[in-house]
Amino acid sequence: MNKDKYISELNKIKASDDFQQKTARLLKNPTREENRDYTKKKNRTLKFVLIPVFAVVLVCALLFSNVFSPVNTVQASENLMDGITPAKVKTDGSVSQKFISPAADFSVSLFQKSVANDTNSLVSPVSVYLALGMTANGAQGNTLKQFENVLGGGLSINELNQNYFNVTNKLESINDGKLQIANSIWYRNQNLKVEEGFLQTNADYFGAGAFQLDFSKKESADKINSWVKENTGGKIDKMVDQINDDTMMYLINTLYFEADWMQGYIDLNVSSKEFHAPGGTVSTSFMFSEEKYIHDEKADGMVKPFKDKRFAFAAILPKTGTNLKDYISGMTGEDFLKLMNSSDNEKADCTLPKFKYEYKVNLNDQLKGMGLTDAFNGDIADFSKMGSSDKGKLYIGDVLHKTFIQVDQVGAKAGAATKVEMFATSGMPTAEPKKIIFDRPFVYAIIDTETKLPVFIGTVNDPTK
Repeated sequence: MNKDKYISELNKIKASDDFQQKTARLLKNPTREENRDYTKKKNRTLKFVLIPVFAVVLVCALLFSNVFSPVNTVQASENLMDGITPAKVKTDGSVSQKFISPAADFSVSLFQKSVANDTNSLVSPVSVYLALGMTANGAQGNTLKQFENVLGGGLSINELNQNYFNVTNKLESINDGKLQIANSIWYRNQNLKVEEGFLQTNADYFGAGAFQLDFSKKESADKINSWVKENTGGKIDKMVDQINDDTMMYLINTLYFEADWMQGYIDLNVSSKEFHAPGGTVSTSFMFSEEKYIHDEKADGMVKPFKDKRFAFAAILPKTGTNLKDYISGMTGEDFLKLMNSSDNEKADCTLPKFKYEYKVNLNDQLKGMGLTDAFNGDIADFSKMGSSDKGKLYIGDVLHKTFIQVDQVGAKAGAATKVEMFATSGMPTAEPKKIIFDRPFVYAIIDTETKLPVFIGTVNDPTK
């Protein structure tokens, strides 16, 4: 490989100085002494070395696709961001109070409509509203108005874009742990014209890349799934099974979160205990700790901070006599925000089960029930700002949401991916510490402690499943 030519190619794709420096180091042949030192590294160090190595392989594949072109790697010719440079967004960086309340309403309503009875459930409202926010930028007329009402309680698309941009930046500013958000647009290379203004807006506010693929080939689905897997820590590996003949475009958001507790659980504070699941009592591992106590007239709960205090884990146990289904049906966005703000530094002795599971839900009916109806109707949907197809009008054919969660002694890992598929067709304190034992179905959330909005919100009906 010609070194000068390679550096020139890096400059063409605007590679950062840091990336170029790492690349240059990796391209050098290590000495035997360096190899010996390398083998002595711990696994934690190895993890950080592998990341830039993968980046080098990916860039080489893009630049020299005529030599090396794995089927699940997007090629340079398929990247349509040439000539589209994200503009600098003018912002004070704050999340508007006018946005927080409707965002909480959207989050809770989405959760209520997506939860499965007697089954562990989980959604990421942030992932869903970022995917829908990208989609809304292609809408006009009443279709756009419905997006604005459902997502922002009437806030304009410009106000929503500004707040989504600020929310993303604030969430990704985590100092200890990881929160990674990625957005992409994938569209058919035939029968579709995509508006450059639509791509520009989503590049500006969402950092979205755009890729044109031959949807008739199986490897196109593989490329999309590979992108999703890479951006969810390998936890979600398939969002597209088979591409429908009517599918014109996918708008995809991924969100990956990983953080350790501020104070982890030691082995002495972990033991087996019974959990009263809907299907019968099960035995599972529980963790014991003293945490911040939250409460209202309907529920008791705890808030446990992660090392980066920007994020915390909240668990909510309905009062005795109230089942989980009834509690969830009565939730509102305002109630959720008030509950998260209800602590006066009071503590509670908390017993929380470890749990780990995956969840998948199609959101078409839920979003229609929330008022987003025109977007799913091929006769009246107006996505003219997004593009046009000689096969008919564009409309949303499918919104798929996948999540996973793991909560244990060390911390929490969670991920989400949301796919919007566009079709074209003619159609008070006490002396004794409060005790909360989460040994029956409960609600939990990973929250942004600044806005109190849920990044993830779910239920545990059976921690053993």
